[in-house]
Amino acid sequence: MAQQIGLFGMTPRVYVDDHSGAVVYYPAVFSLRESEELFELLERTLPWQSETMWMYDRTVDVPRLIARFLPGEAPPKLADVKTRIEEFLGTAFSSMSVQYYRDGNDSVAWHNDHREELIELPTIALLSLGATREMLVRSKARPRRTFSCDLEPGSLFVMSGRAQEFWEHHIPKVKRPIGPRISVALRQRRT
Repeated sequence: MAQQIGLFGMTPRVYVDDHSGAVVYYPAVFSLRESEELFELLERTLPWQSETMWMYDRTVDVPRLIARFLPGEAPPKLADVKTRIEEFLGTAFSSMSVQYYRDGNDSVAWHNDHREELIELPTIALLSLGATREMLVRSKARPRRTFSCDLEPGSLFVMSGRAQEFWEHHIPKVKRPIGPRISVALRQRRT
């Protein structure tokens, strides 16, 4: 059974905090004004690329655009964002990518991040900018535990500990008209 959890004010929402990791949503880490300015800058200036991937026994287009940066090569404003999130969480990140969801047709299928590329017990932080999009999260074990979180502009969605081992997440397509969204993803990759 899916559970819709309402967000009230600036209080973090802890969805999971047990042996299976931690999943926490922090609303308004960046103000609405900061979020709007950052969205406009990133949308206009990042080197967006289309990608393909092997899925369902064939090569398919990834339904979103992506900008990737090697450590130390992010534009100054993104480097500032990374520093601010690191200070907020008290965690250092070694990897950054940015996803651009152009409209409701762009999405990401159920997945967990590639654990073999991450440090042991990693933290992954997703900063949302632009339109609010729903993130679905479910346990890998059955019976499934499932929840939904609306990722609002300026919010931070954080998965840590064993979360990638026990949980998977997904941004579904939506049929109603919806504006674009940018997700700044910070990860702790192996070096």
